[in-house]
Amino acid sequence: MRVIVTGGSGFIGSWVIDELKDRGHIPVTFDRRFGDDVRNPLNVMAAVGDADAVIHLAGMLGTHELFDSAHEAVDVNVHGTLNVLEACAANQARYVGIGMPQVWDNVYQATKLCSGKLASAWHRHRGVPVSHVRAYNVFGPGQHVGAPQKIIPTFASRSWDGEPMPIWGDGSQLVDLVWVGDIARMLVEALEFGDNETFDAGSGLPFDVNEIAQFVGAVTGNPAVQHHPMRLGEHGDGVVSGGEGWDILGWHPEWRPDAFEETVRWYQHNRP
Repeated sequence: MRVIVTGGSGFIGSWVIDELKDRGHIPVTFDRRFGDDVRNPLNVMAAVGDADAVIHLAGMLGTHELFDSAHEAVDVNVHGTLNVLEACAANQARYVGIGMPQVWDNVYQATKLCSGKLASAWHRHRGVPVSHVRAYNVFGPGQHVGAPQKIIPTFASRSWDGEPMPIWGDGSQLVDLVWVGDIARMLVEALEFGDNETFDAGSGLPFDVNEIAQFVGAVTGNPAVQHHPMRLGEHGDGVVSGGEGWDILGWHPEWRPDAFEETVRWYQHNRP
């Protein structure tokens, strides 16, 4: 298949591109770094015109960060998704979208919820083959350090620099760590479905944030942490995969301690 990957030069997108190539597909990157824009319906329609499918990853990320750019986030994440769905409907292309567990009340989660509902509507009423991948706490070499802050890049880079790892809240909130290669595999395999299925890209194994800091500190030799008030758009609850769609796929992501250690060590000399 010829597959458009929006956000294809990003962290997850680059792994998806490689996974598609490994499986004999023809991936095409659609990314703002190359002048493409999901907010431009003509741009999207032209890109999808000769494609068999779209894996839609492009979007504005963040929790507290997006409260100051909510209009732009809605434009990119919601209107951008709508443009992709319209192009898929017009060109009989399949659609795979990435979402997340609905845990907090913030701009990003609201836009992802809306995007997922739009995809389901375009499946039900416009005949677009749609699958959803629900991503949990992704990690892997190459993930960006800085805003929006992600747990492993933030902890690893700060710890290697001899600084305390920042923990917002008391650290009891749960996370479900999933290796980026497993998310890429799931996104590509979701192309084979299209009946509005949802696939959980998580391991189902809970760790709290304090435990993650201990894991990172055991690798770096610097276990120091510093607690801060919870950030805007977050609260103390965490979430762990319940395994939706695993029976359909016949496999599920597993906790990968070796990949975790490799990732933490990668940040010793890399700050993408």
